[in-house]
Amino acid sequence: MLKLLFAGLLTLCCLSHAEIQPEKARAEVLPNHSGKQWFWVWGNRAPSQIDGRAFLFNSDGKQLGQLNTGFWPNSLVPAEKRNELFSVETYFTRGLRGQRTDVVTVYDPATLSAKREILIPPKRINALGNTGLGVISDDERFLLILNYTPAQSISVVDLESNQFVTEIETPGCASIYPAGNRDFYSICGDGGFLHLRLNNNGKPLLRERIKPLFDPVRDFLTTSASRSGSTWYFVSSENNAYAIDMNADSAKVTAKWSLVSDKERDKNWRISGVQHTALHQRSGHLYVLMHQGAPETREEPGTEAWVYDIKTHTRVQRIELKELSLGIGVSQGAVPLLYSVDFFVPMPYLAMLWVFLTQGQDGIMKVLQNCITIYDSNSGKLLHRIDGLPTGYLNMVLPW
Repeated sequence: MLKLLFAGLLTLCCLSHAEIQPEKARAEVLPNHSGKQWFWVWGNRAPSQIDGRAFLFNSDGKQLGQLNTGFWPNSLVPAEKRNELFSVETYFTRGLRGQRTDVVTVYDPATLSAKREILIPPKRINALGNTGLGVISDDERFLLILNYTPAQSISVVDLESNQFVTEIETPGCASIYPAGNRDFYSICGDGGFLHLRLNNNGKPLLRERIKPLFDPVRDFLTTSASRSGSTWYFVSSENNAYAIDMNADSAKVTAKWSLVSDKERDKNWRISGVQHTALHQRSGHLYVLMHQGAPETREEPGTEAWVYDIKTHTRVQRIELKELSLGIGVSQGAVPLLYSVDFFVPMPYLAMLWVFLTQGQDGIMKVLQNCITIYDSNSGKLLHRIDGLPTGYLNMVLPW
């Protein structure tokens, strides 16, 4: 009986094998993301800088896809009219050594597959990640990329011809802020700005210095700014907010207010994190990442997101965060979601205390992990938490 059963199974397997076709590779197609409150997260992936990734999630915290973005990525730029994603990437022929190649990789937002590459000079800045390292003109014609060798300059890429156009020297000025179809500004070390204007071929038509708008010693601006129309909102080392109007004519401060009260300042409340501002356009609410600490801790993770009305300059909300936040973003729906990229220690408090007492801060750093938390920004309620992220330093979030 057993022999007959074995023979029957063998015959069935042989017949089935003849009909089996090998599975063909295919690409899943994402639906249109408009109005779905999806978001991207990325960072320098330390200590795995060679293997940069950008991760796409929906509003429920489900991962929808990812991009492989090379060494130490810091710029992911969507182009809605073109229906494309631009990533500024670096590769070496021997992993972390050998000949360096910098490219702008153009991705299809439906399949997340690479469509083409545009070669650029191998000098784009490899930074922790922040506003203005790679930006697109408002008409989506040109992509501008910040370089640092340590000489500072900007590479201009024509997205119509898919070619590098020119390199513009910007000594003493960093980050790039679009101000229209052909106008851009860079923040400078003297407290002023550099105004750039391109002609229709991407060559510099205007390059002029704007007089200092802030004190670069006593109250310097961070580069993590958020935009509404022609106004960019910056926050400063002394916990002030600056509204700076940047247009084709010039740049000027149109408003300045304190983020903290005198009592809060005495208690050492201050800005924090890497990507520490976000703006909801419809409500006119500016979100700022905050924590308590000494002045030198302004880039350490935040514990709360404070919300300000950009018209009245008053704080309208405080959102207590469940984990230590490195960066925040806010969706643009009628009921906005607050996205936070966080650090956490995956152990009980007493165990964490023991590690700190026996091994110091270095011991804590070895066990830190990333997670992402999603909040209802109106109520501050935690909606979703995303764990299981690959090891690496993620700190940037882009609502999409």
